Amino acid sequence: MASHFLGESLDLATAPRSTAPNRPRRLVALLTTSLLAVAMAAPFIAAPASAAPHRDASGRADMVLPAAARPVYMGQPQLNGDPTVGGILKAELGGYAPFVIPEGGTPSFTYRWTRDGQAIAGATGSTYRATAADLGRVIAVFVTVSYDAESRLTLQADYPLRIAAKPRARGFNGDDTLDIFARDAAGRLLLYPTDGRGNWRAAQVLGTGWNVFNLLFSPGDFDGDGTVDVIGRDAQGRLFLYQGNGTGGWKKAFQIGQGWQGFKTISAAGDFNGDGSNDLIVVDQWHQAILYPGNGRGGFLQAYGVDTYWINQDPVFAMGHFGGRSNLGVVSRDIHGELWLHESSRNGWFAGTEHIGTGFNGLTSVGSAGDFNGDNKIDAYSIDASGRLTMYYGKGSDYLNSGRPDIRWYGQSVVGWGWGGFTAVF
Repeated sequence: MASHFLGESLDLATAPRSTAPNRPRRLVALLTTSLLAVAMAAPFIAAPASAAPHRDASGRADMVLPAAARPVYMGQPQLNGDPTVGGILKAELGGYAPFVIPEGGTPSFTYRWTRDGQAIAGATGSTYRATAADLGRVIAVFVTVSYDAESRLTLQADYPLRIAAKPRARGFNGDDTLDIFARDAAGRLLLYPTDGRGNWRAAQVLGTGWNVFNLLFSPGDFDGDGTVDVIGRDAQGRLFLYQGNGTGGWKKAFQIGQGWQGFKTISAAGDFNGDGSNDLIVVDQWHQAILYPGNGRGGFLQAYGVDTYWINQDPVFAMGHFGGRSNLGVVSRDIHGELWLHESSRNGWFAGTEHIGTGFNGLTSVGSAGDFNGDNKIDAYSIDASGRLTMYYGKGSDYLNSGRPDIRWYGQSVVGWGWGGFTAVF
């Protein structure tokens, strides 16, 4: 009988037929069908590479088949972090740890980040720091887990995020570290910069005549030029935008609103509605929280109410991505000195409220300006009647794995004295 090698033709008409009983043939067919069903139900895996040709001593061609690809499973990855210009985004595993069937091997991971569907050059790590080029664009990440060259699985992390303008936390002088503004009794506006590691640098005077304003705050980058700005309200209820130049100085100032004197509080809100521009939130005389969406050019879109019954909530201030995730936080202090975190998924509405602090009554100032000690977590500050400046160190997303998810702080420390003489700190 002639022998047949893989790749040669075989004449079915003249080929010898099996004389085996029908039952084993039916068993083979059943096993084949079962294996085919299992293969169709397996998760997506990369196709094996082409088999390499091999020749034996006589020169006849044979085939060396690669190891079979194994099905790989992985929980849905999550995209978290700070979706603002300068913020760090993280690809994290979710659900369950990856595994392969049959077991064997150690998983390795690779990452591919995209901007509006196009790969970002050089972005191949588990984290990505958003740049000015990402403003208003949608960032996504694909995670690939591999056990060998043939056994791998790629999933897109939930959920892609639109990058917002620079928040207050990026600082005023362009070094992406926490700065605190303060106005003295003479009306001078001063900047107290830090080195990003919990140390102060020399203060600088930013201007004079700022005592014409009865309210001052920083909305972050409100006009879309990539630098942090300042907003002031005067006694007539006019709102003015002071454009920062990114190096600790100013471009120009102009009026952006009027009739704002009736609001109890006005605060930065970050990119509350997820369109890439920073917004403002106010509390009116009827205790309603109202969102004034920014248009990214120093103006506003249509305002609307986002919550009710904010009685005696003063102050109200933005905490950015306090929880270390993409949710945005706004904090208020009630009449009893309790701090409340109001979070939004950046869809233009609040998703829930959580108690995060007690004993904040009797303090002359409470607020947040970013990360003081350089651990990439948002902190808060307070000033007491004696002028002590205390910093409260946030846990970021670490609170989720701490065993005490109700405790959102690592601790606190006094970081300055003599702050009681200022008429505004923000």
